[in-house]
Amino acid sequence: MIFGHELSTQLKNGCKNENFLKSNQGNPKTCKKRVFKAFHCEFIGGISIDCKKVIASYWNIRSSTYTNGVNGFDEEERAVWKQIFENSLSSSKRLNVLDVGTGAGFLALLFAEMGHKVTGVDLSLGMLEKAKHNAQNMGLEIDFFHGDAENLPFEDSYFDLVTNKFLLWTLQQPDCAVREWKRVLKPGGMVFAIDGDWFDPRPSRRIKRTVYEWADRFTKKNPHNSVFKDCYGPIRSSLPLYEEISPKKASFLFSENGFVNTSINLLLEVQNFKKSRQSFPQRILGSNSIFLISGQKKIE
Repeated sequence: MIFGHELSTQLKNGCKNENFLKSNQGNPKTCKKRVFKAFHCEFIGGISIDCKKVIASYWNIRSSTYTNGVNGFDEEERAVWKQIFENSLSSSKRLNVLDVGTGAGFLALLFAEMGHKVTGVDLSLGMLEKAKHNAQNMGLEIDFFHGDAENLPFEDSYFDLVTNKFLLWTLQQPDCAVREWKRVLKPGGMVFAIDGDWFDPRPSRRIKRTVYEWADRFTKKNPHNSVFKDCYGPIRSSLPLYEEISPKKASFLFSENGFVNTSINLLLEVQNFKKSRQSFPQRILGSNSIFLISGQKKIE
């Protein structure tokens, strides 16, 4: 078992120790206590936290139970997503796709199913293992790499499409990341970035989130909420889009960093589908809206 300064060391090292990952997955209460102790040591000792290592550590811990990938999504919903992407692409040819922050591989799996050549990259080794497992279960060939969304390990002008889902809000340097995505795209290549207003600071949204969290805690549907707060609470001020993300702001981010023909898709088809599957309390309290930002690398 790992406690105090030992866990702090593991967090600094990005939780690369396989035994550490296995021993800390799937037990939110244990994870919460250990992560809290690690952060406590970091702050009391006056040591600056490496945000990326903290983020990687959190998603390593979450990887064993995270279901925002192939698990928990039925074929009907996947069909809705595929239709949206097909409508958003100007070509029907086979594309070379890079999924940044692939997580459990939701987008990577979808595009591979659609017949494209897909590469996935993620900061979390635990999530990469889950993505590989999902791809193997589905009989799909996808190349997965450990890497940083803000410093990609790929050559210039290599991909036709760069995608990411629920990544923008957790970036420490979003401008740097967007420029990296543009760098690895071929001229005329596209970017698809999906995100949501998860932490909208407006009072009405805060109240809804609080009620929803208490309901989750009471029903024990999402025991990882407290772990998330312990991990992201100390670093949220270092993440520019944590509370400041919106379709307009995200679209401006891409335009400001050289993308052209940017557009906003509010993903009403996906949101309506999700609402049709939610309980009444979820429809009332689950007020987060998601959106898709697309842009194109200019052809010189």
